[in-house]
Amino acid sequence: MANLQKFTLSDSWKDWSITLEVDLDILTVERATEINEFWSDADYRLRQANGDVVLAVIKMAAGRFIYAFLEIGGACVTKDEGGSNWTTTELHNQEGWGGSEEGNPFGWCGIRLVSADVEVDLDLEFKGA
Repeated sequence: MANLQKFTLSDSWKDWSITLEVDLDILTVERATEINEFWSDADYRLRQANGDVVLAVIKMAAGRFIYAFLEIGGACVTKDEGGSNWTTTELHNQEGWGGSEEGNPFGWCGIRLVSADVEVDLDLEFKGA
């Protein structure tokens, strides 16, 4: 039986939330260290996660999804409605995340998107003119 755990990350400023499911048998400390150290600012992420490299990588993955959703103007995603596609294209198949694996929704990195609610509500006003 896989060691699965869900992590929900949120941003209170914009009321965004994202839930990731992680297979901790795949995303081990060793694998998380490899992913974290692939990217610049590894020490900073590690400090922000109080030295827990697994949490640092989970937070980094959540950030990748948030940026992707913001780029398209926001998204509401569920595991059954787009989650697997987003997981593959925006995480697994991106450089540094190890790729997808046939029949494994968690990919090499051990992370998949379960749900996300990232709405962009721009309240822009003209100043002067």
